[in-house]
Amino acid sequence: MTDLTSLTDDAVAGWSETAGEPAWLRDTRLTAFKRFADQAWPDSRLDEYWRSTRFERFATDLPVITEVGGAPDDLDRDGLTASTDHAALVRIWDGGVVEALIGPTARAQGVIVTDLRTAAQTHADLVRAHLGSLTTTNPDGTGADEDRTITASDAAWTAGVFVYVPDEVEVDGPIGIRVHASSPGAHLPRVLVVLGHHATADVYLEHTGGNSDRDAAVVVDEVAEFVVGDAASLNVVSLQEWDDSVAHLSLQKAALHRGATYRHLAVQIGGNTVRIRPEVDLVGSGASCRPLGVYFADEGQHFDMQPYIRHIAPHCTSDVLFKGALQGKAKTVFRGNVWVGKDAVGTDTNETNRSLILSDGAKADSTPFLEILCADIRAGHGSATGQLDEDHLFYLQARGIPRVEAVRLIVFGFFREVLDEVDLVGVRERTMAHIEREIETADLARIGVTHRSLRPEPAEVA
Repeated sequence: MTDLTSLTDDAVAGWSETAGEPAWLRDTRLTAFKRFADQAWPDSRLDEYWRSTRFERFATDLPVITEVGGAPDDLDRDGLTASTDHAALVRIWDGGVVEALIGPTARAQGVIVTDLRTAAQTHADLVRAHLGSLTTTNPDGTGADEDRTITASDAAWTAGVFVYVPDEVEVDGPIGIRVHASSPGAHLPRVLVVLGHHATADVYLEHTGGNSDRDAAVVVDEVAEFVVGDAASLNVVSLQEWDDSVAHLSLQKAALHRGATYRHLAVQIGGNTVRIRPEVDLVGSGASCRPLGVYFADEGQHFDMQPYIRHIAPHCTSDVLFKGALQGKAKTVFRGNVWVGKDAVGTDTNETNRSLILSDGAKADSTPFLEILCADIRAGHGSATGQLDEDHLFYLQARGIPRVEAVRLIVFGFFREVLDEVDLVGVRERTMAHIEREIETADLARIGVTHRSLRPEPAEVA
């Protein structure tokens, strides 16, 4: 089987022909392969964006999974994508789409939710205009400076999903997309979401699966593109719920046109190594985005979060907020970048990252920074990493709350700032359930003990 290192143009053309893809899509893949062949894999010693995460954590010698594997006939019905209230539901299982359902109301509104390969045939104009538009071309018309992990997806993506919401349509209920990996190897899922002007939709992108054998590696190289039309509104929730065998690379990039609004929540719980890039190009005047993140890293996990906001048009706003907790020998990386172009007058932007260390051995790296080429703006950024506040613990214990319960309350309160903003169906409850399971594995009685002040322990009230 072909792996990413030995990928050839013949293999790309063969997969395309076998899948019955139209000629224009095969040509697009081969053009991307030429870029791929001219690139090298990222070098953590030279590439600033890879400095905190060694690329060697992502195996490139695994066979590319191009077919459905495992047992998709017994689909897992748990999670966000299990709700019967969804407007539509698509399930990717390894290298294929095994289910694509759309409700009668959404269908009557002209909403399209289908396999990306099918859409390339039946809705060629839409797909051709937008597929790869955020990975190959910058808003100024120059070529996008993407590394080989993204070009690999442009050339060799396997299972894909296409979502289109027509002008003036408000979708009633979330559109669920589940990406499931059951076979060891390299998985290359692709997602393309397009909203017309004044359209409204919520998209849940849920990632599950892996392999119980940590030696049977699973690498997921994913690209999701979100094109949000004039005055449209899109909410995206991305949940990483992988098993410990999975290494996940994901570019989740949006382009916002005039007056568009966009909220993106990344929830990182599972996986061995997860590197997610929630990126936004504000290409239309008056557009606004709110990238949010919640992460809880446990023993041996490595999470790398790289939100990148590009203010290209004037009078746009962005406000980034990522909060996470770490325990065991876990590591998290936050590298937030806000770029403000010379024409982006009236920009209002801010980015914040806060990490809570729950045990010795955990490490959080945080680097929020700004690149500003325009003077007439408002901008700010901040970062804080620390342990539980001893005064908070003492205050709660002094009022009769046992130490373990006090720690639990503080951790939940820490995440509440983000989750209170998420009023989407089931999202807050599922995220809090994940955090609760993570807290259950911690030795709450030991948290903060080695750093506690000498004040006496308050007596517990029966």
